[in-house]
Amino acid sequence: MDKLLAKKTFSYPIYRADTEYRYRKIGTPTVFAELLMGLAHNDFPQLADNNLAQIAHILKLDFTFIRYTLENLNDTGLIEHIDLPDKKDDLDKLSLRDLRLTDNGKKFYHEKKMPGRRRTEYAEFWFNPLLNEYIGKPKQSASNVEDVVELNCSLFPVNEALLQQLSGLESTNQKWFHAETELEHDGISVTCDEDTFLPQTVPVKLTLDGNHYLNIDSSDKLFSQWINTRDPQVIKEHLLKPMISNAKNALQGKAFLYYPENDLLSLVLADQESDIRQIGDAVEVKFNGNQKIDDKTPLIVFANIAEAELHGKHLFIPARLDDSDGLTRVFFRFSDNTLFMEETGYLECYFDHQPYPLPAKILYQESENWLADLPALSQPNMAVLAFMANFVPTADILKKLPEMTITQASDFAELIKKTWNKPFKPEGWAEMIKPLNNEDDLRQFTECFPKVELGLARLSAEAQRQAFDWAVNNEKSTVHKIPELSELLALHKALGRLNPTALELKDIKPNSLEKISLWQKNVEKIDRTFPAISASNDIAKLSEQLKQWQSAVFQYFELMDLTQKFAVLDTNFIRHQPDTDRLVEIQAERTVILPKTVLGELDHQKEKIKKN
Repeated sequence: MDKLLAKKTFSYPIYRADTEYRYRKIGTPTVFAELLMGLAHNDFPQLADNNLAQIAHILKLDFTFIRYTLENLNDTGLIEHIDLPDKKDDLDKLSLRDLRLTDNGKKFYHEKKMPGRRRTEYAEFWFNPLLNEYIGKPKQSASNVEDVVELNCSLFPVNEALLQQLSGLESTNQKWFHAETELEHDGISVTCDEDTFLPQTVPVKLTLDGNHYLNIDSSDKLFSQWINTRDPQVIKEHLLKPMISNAKNALQGKAFLYYPENDLLSLVLADQESDIRQIGDAVEVKFNGNQKIDDKTPLIVFANIAEAELHGKHLFIPARLDDSDGLTRVFFRFSDNTLFMEETGYLECYFDHQPYPLPAKILYQESENWLADLPALSQPNMAVLAFMANFVPTADILKKLPEMTITQASDFAELIKKTWNKPFKPEGWAEMIKPLNNEDDLRQFTECFPKVELGLARLSAEAQRQAFDWAVNNEKSTVHKIPELSELLALHKALGRLNPTALELKDIKPNSLEKISLWQKNVEKIDRTFPAISASNDIAKLSEQLKQWQSAVFQYFELMDLTQKFAVLDTNFIRHQPDTDRLVEIQAERTVILPKTVLGELDHQKEKIKKN
């Protein structure tokens, strides 16, 4: 398939043909005019030796009438030209033999018709030199089309004889023309100057075929036919050169282009933009100081620096590349490490079977990707990875990320959001974060990874030692989200009020002892998994406090036998069982408990009996 290189609009002239028609109305000749035409036709040979004065004398005609009739015959071309008499005496010198009909005169004489006085009409026609025909007045469209190349009028010569013929054919279509109209034998004059034309615009395209032959064609069939019948030198000079004139100006040097045919992505004239649709989201590389840098466009910029830096959407990398001959732009695609080169120079083509250097611009895929081998890209730092995050999947970025602190991770994600206005949260990134060291680390971790469970395993040994203390001192601390500490924290809150020096009866109950036992078990369990937590001040402090509280309780209360039976006696039972033997039996089998309320009631009844 031919490669379209350029489209341009050309204009050729449509000439205005200003035509003058000279004609006469046809009528019936006067008797004398018909007589003179008969004498000129030699219908009266016996009178051939006479002169016109003798005829006038016999017919008694006025000189003015005779001269007027002769003038009409002479003027209309019915008789061969004669010198008209100026006075009556001159009629003696005009022999009848001098009167001879023209061919036109013979025609009118036989038809017994006579042209009237001369009349003049003007008409305007438009002549298309490609059609060699008159056409309707063209629209003045050239002024509405930008960058129109006007072809010289000398390329479209006009045949004057053809114009005369065309105007003659058009005469019968004029309003003034009818059956009684007769054009004079030379009654058409046509004027067609180079300045009297309207331009007719036509599209022309320049293509390059697979054999590097340049072809010029037009979708306008008439103009295409004209192109195909021109001398190649004319086409080269007047069509080809104007179509590539700007491209020549776009070249800086005289380098010839050599490129791999299979990897060619775009071929345009040197002044045009390469078709970069095929390179996808490739990033342009700026490699000299003269190129303008757009702040909003992602770019890789070669710079004299120690390591890669990211400034906005521009990645500066330590490298240097000056313009080589013809090299104009470089593009790099991160997704597949592909390098693309754009070069400008002369492409060796053919026109009219002769070599022709075409000023062209090519875009192709470079087989050797020297850019990807640069240390800045082969061993990317955080700036390079943040820049790459806009062009490759987050999973690929994650593979290149080193193990980092949560602060570094937070800063990296924030840099990507600031640069590209999108989040960076790849799955599995949390596993690459170094152990958390403090409460601020914990806060940042939960902000960065809100869906990831925060466990003690993510903390450093020092952080594990202090984690429980942070939670005790701050109810809003992030540590409260650690599941391993949740039960310990709840028990700490419930048991922390047990004071060994000020025992309260309401706290001395089996439930308290069970919670203390549960606390001890949890402490032992978490110590086995995370031994660093055993150094927690608040855990050690509460464990000691609970141990002292238990000792104090056991000093006042004996431990109960789980098989022991109790008998709680109320006031009514005692009053109605005065038999002491029964109480002894009960006491032998059970521990007898007399509530304080019962004792009070018995005392009250005893006092009442005494009073009575």
